[in-house]
Amino acid sequence: MLMWVQSIVPGQVIQGRVRMLEKQFTRIYVKDLPLMETKIWIRRGIGIVNPVVIIGLPGLGRIGGIISRYLIKRLNTKLVGIVTSPYFSNQVIVSKKGIARITGVRMYKSGNTLENSDLIIVTADEHLENIWGEYDIAIKLLRFLIKKGVRLIVTVGGHVSSTGSKGVIGFASNEQLLKRLEEAGCRKAEMGTPVVGLSGIILGLSSIMGVDAVCILGETISVRPDAERSREVLNVLNKFLGLNIDISDFQREEEKINEIISRYESKVKQLIQDEKARKIAEAFMPPDYVS
Repeated sequence: MLMWVQSIVPGQVIQGRVRMLEKQFTRIYVKDLPLMETKIWIRRGIGIVNPVVIIGLPGLGRIGGIISRYLIKRLNTKLVGIVTSPYFSNQVIVSKKGIARITGVRMYKSGNTLENSDLIIVTADEHLENIWGEYDIAIKLLRFLIKKGVRLIVTVGGHVSSTGSKGVIGFASNEQLLKRLEEAGCRKAEMGTPVVGLSGIILGLSSIMGVDAVCILGETISVRPDAERSREVLNVLNKFLGLNIDISDFQREEEKINEIISRYESKVKQLIQDEKARKIAEAFMPPDYVS
C-alpha cells in the first residue's frame, strides 16, 4: 500500500457563525477538503535533493507529453509525488492493469543524478483551460521545489510558428543559460514568442521567484502528436543537460505514435463515409464558441 504525506498544511476547515454542529461538520469536511484545493502529496520516506526538474505537459503537438513519458520509461524513474486540484477534470484514469488514479500532475524521480542533483520528471494528464488553476498549481509547485533547493527547471513543449518554420527554439531566464541552449542546437526564440498554459506560467514565475529556468519548444503545425519534432526537442534537451542517453530507441516511439494516428484517421474517415454515424455526430454537435 502506498503511504503519502501531505506537503502543504491545509488551512482552517470551519469558519463562520455555525457552532452547534462544529464537531459534526469538522468530521465530515476534514475528510473531503484535501481535494477541494490544490495539494501536493509526496511518497513517505522519499527525499528530493537540489533537483533539476524537467516539465513536459500535454499541449501543441503533444511534444511535452511525449518527451516526459519517454524519459519516465528511459531513466529508471519512480513515482514520488502527485498534485491534486479541483481545476483538473472530475474523473479518474484507468491503467492497462485496471488500476484507477485521479487526474492531475505526477512527479517521477530518476535513479540517475546530475552533478549531485536529483532528476525529477513532471508530467500531467491534461491541459488546463482555467487560468486561475494554472497560476495556483504553478505557484504551489514552485514553492515546493524551492523548499527542496531546485537548481534548474526545464520546460519542453510545442509552438506553432507564425512563419511556418520548423525547428527547435528556446529562451531562458538569463543569458548564460540561453548561450548553453544555443550550443545544444536550439535557436533563440523571437521577441514576443508566446508560451501559454501551465508550462509558460511556471517559466515566468520562476524568474520572479529566483529560479533558473529554460524553455525548449518544437515548432509544430497542429495539436496532433508530432513525433518527429519531439525527437528533435529531446535531442537538444539531452545535450543541454548532459543526460548522455542513447535516444536511438525513440524511433520505436515514433512508429507507435504514427501507427495510432493512422488508425485514428482511418476510423474518422469511415465515420465520415457512414451517413448514419454522421447524423448521430451532427445531432450531438456542441455550439460554436470563442475560447
